Parts: sequence; C-alpha cells; structure tokens
Amino acid sequence: MKKPMINSLLFTYLSRVGVKCPLRVTHFCTFRCNLSCSYCGIWKARKKEMTTEQVKRAMKEFAVAGTVFWTFTGGEPLLRKDIGELVNYAKGLFPIVSLTTNGVLLKDKINEVKNVNYFTISLDGPKEVNDYNRGKGSFEKALEGIKTARRKGKDVVINAVISKLNVKNDFEGIKKLIKIASDNGCRMNFTVLYRDQFNRNNKGINNIWLSDKERINALNFIKKEKKRRFGLISFSNPCIERIKNLEKWKICYSGKLFCELLPDGTVVPCLFKEKEGIDGLKYGFVNAFNKLPIHEDCFCINTCYNELNCIFSLNPKSLAENLLKYVAFVK
Repeated sequence: MKKPMINSLLFTYLSRVGVKCPLRVTHFCTFRCNLSCSYCGIWKARKKEMTTEQVKRAMKEFAVAGTVFWTFTGGEPLLRKDIGELVNYAKGLFPIVSLTTNGVLLKDKINEVKNVNYFTISLDGPKEVNDYNRGKGSFEKALEGIKTARRKGKDVVINAVISKLNVKNDFEGIKKLIKIASDNGCRMNFTVLYRDQFNRNNKGINNIWLSDKERINALNFIKKEKKRRFGLISFSNPCIERIKNLEKWKICYSGKLFCELLPDGTVVPCLFKEKEGIDGLKYGFVNAFNKLPIHEDCFCINTCYNELNCIFSLNPKSLAENLLKYVAFVK
C-alpha cells in the first residue's frame, strides 16, 4: 500500500503544474435500479452498457495510468450479471475497490462481490423514513444486506441522504441511523440533497427538500456527533464546512485527479458535467480522461466531490481523517 500512497501524493503535487492522473474512478456500471427513490432520477435514464470485456479493458487502461481507487456504483450495480467477475478483476488491479449499493440484493449476491474492500450501503433513516424515500420494504432488505456483509467480515459505510424526514423531531432519524451504524460495527456518511440532470423534474423531492437553515443545523449536529463518536462518521470536518457554507472551489480536481465512467464507456469529469464527456471506447479511456477540461470556480453540494477536493487540495485535516479511514479499509 506504500507505493500507491506515495504515487497518489506525487501526482497530487504534480497536478499543480498541469499533470493529470485518474487516481480515483467511479464506474456507473449501470443506470438500471431495482428501486425508484423519490429524490433520484438516474433509474429513469437509459444508457447502453459496456460488455464485460469492454469494462475490463477500461479498468486495465486506468490501472496502467495509475488509478488507485475503483468504485462500482449505479443505478444498482448488483443488477449486472457479471458484477462478481468485474469485482474480482478490479481487485487484481487496484489497491482499493468499493461497491455502492442500496443493499436490497446484497444478501443473495454477497458471495459474488465479497472481494471488495468495503461496501457503501444506502440507508436514509429508520423504516418509516427509508421506505418513504426508497420504497416499501427497502429498509428491512437493506438492513439485512448490512448484517450479511458484516457477518462476512466486510467493512460497511452506511450512506444517508439528509432530508426533512430524518432531521425532524430534533434529528430523530439521524440519531437512529447512527445507532444502527454503531450497533452493526459500521461507519456512516451523509449526503445533502441536490438537484442534477436526472432528478430536476422530480416533484417528490420538493416534499423532503431542506431549507438552508435545516441543512446548516443538520450538518452542525453531525459534526458534534462526529466529535462525540470518534471514527464512526466518515465525513471530514473541512468537507462539512464546505457544504454548510456552499463554498466554491477555485480549482476542482474532477477531470484532473478523479473522474466518472458512465455505463456506455463515456468518461466524464463528474455527473454534473455529463455534456463534457468523451467516448472512451472510441478514443481510449485514459486518452478521454486526458482530454477532459479543467474547471475553476466550480461549485456543487455533492459530498463525494467535495471530500475528494478537500483531499487533493491537501487540506491537512481532511488528509488525516481520510488516511485513517482508508488504512482501515485496506486489509
């Protein structure tokens, strides 16, 4: 693990003089999903999916270029019949491989994907909150997925979308989530609701949208809980402050040190910049990455992008917190 970490730091510094390296790739291996969450619209999108061999080609190209961290996400990645084969192939190439899932299918699929370093499993609150957001019965199935992964000895990060439903009654839903995470030996992360090209027409999102005051109060509460429960919440303080204050990034590292790979092989800086995507199947995946434009004065409220920018901007507090997290995940 020492060499990848050294290379990551080296390329982070070299990025200051224009050098690019796709240190982290998030692969949206499908937009298909078995749930239809009220705040998400990606499950409505239709996108041709690369074949198994095409995905392997992409992974191999990125590995040669220095990718350290590969994440499978969707949609619901467990809907791909070849997901186990892809996970195993990725594990032979990258130091860190993770899989983001709603957890509903994980109990039945766990043996196919057990070689990931960790799972990120979506859970928005106790049963009444999660089932409202994600669909009836989704809470029990996701919780069983969490328990199954933990019984297999796998690390789990529970990711929750912060909404009106889990901040009401003095953050009752968030408190119950934190207890679920603690009781099951999981870490927690949080995502603030945002609008993108997939969900901007969803009327359901208006019913659970947070006011600025609610967002700030929720993030302040999470920050206090984080201090009180050391190591439980994987959400660095600089990232929390960025999202709380809606700060712009003078330099965004999307397309510079991280990118997204869409189901059809398009390489994009991030999901908000899908129109800037370049066809990796046609031009080569790393060539496509290298052609992506650089962004300045960029703003978004996405937790993942803000956390990555905190890390790649070499914020010492984010570096320290994330180093501890990733060391725990790499076994």
